[in-house]
Amino acid sequence: MYREIKKKKLILDNRKPYRPEATQFLSEIHRLDWIYSSLRLDGSNLTKAAVEKILKGSFLTDVSVKDHSLISNFRQVIDLVYDMVDMGFYLNEKYMFKLYQTLTNEPEPEYRKSNPVLRMIAYNPPHFKEISEQMELLFHWLHSNAFQTNPIEKAAYLHNKIIEIYPYETSSEAMARIAAQYHLISNGLPPILWNISEQEYYDAIRIYLKKEEIQPIYDVLERGVYNKLEVMMQLTAE
Repeated sequence: MYREIKKKKLILDNRKPYRPEATQFLSEIHRLDWIYSSLRLDGSNLTKAAVEKILKGSFLTDVSVKDHSLISNFRQVIDLVYDMVDMGFYLNEKYMFKLYQTLTNEPEPEYRKSNPVLRMIAYNPPHFKEISEQMELLFHWLHSNAFQTNPIEKAAYLHNKIIEIYPYETSSEAMARIAAQYHLISNGLPPILWNISEQEYYDAIRIYLKKEEIQPIYDVLERGVYNKLEVMMQLTAE
């Protein structure tokens, strides 16, 4: 499938610049898919239609103010990701904190200061005093030549490793997905719809934590990229 992804990406690159209406529509699709699927994996019951209405400016009385605010924050995160990528910024500790602050409204974002037991994945993350060093090593690896020929593979590892470190007091899973999307976008690939159930998602994480196997998350990312490129091919066709 990755060979087909590279072929589709080459075709799409040769079609640029896209028509303005296609560019606008794709932007809306990317944003909706990203926010809706990430919220769903964090346990939200919001429908895709409800998320779409909120993104278009509606205030839904049957949706909490907290959820409205979170969707707004996610929108700002996505805009920030694209701005950072356009400016050629490499993902690092500083920019991850900036994205985390935008998502959570933390006044002074920092790594967690507790040692939680993650019952959902039956896992105890590293002691909080080890986080800074482990994140430094992760960013060093991220900017190395590892998995240089396949950015999807690197995005899958990056996602899983952030969850393994579990660096933040809240939203570490969402931040892991944001980091994976950032890496895809910075390599010219589209952000994906995480087309996986919450149970399947945490099963995939458990497999990685027990066996260091990235294939389950890789398959989600690869299929997500392929499907999004298919949509882009249709929308940009003459």
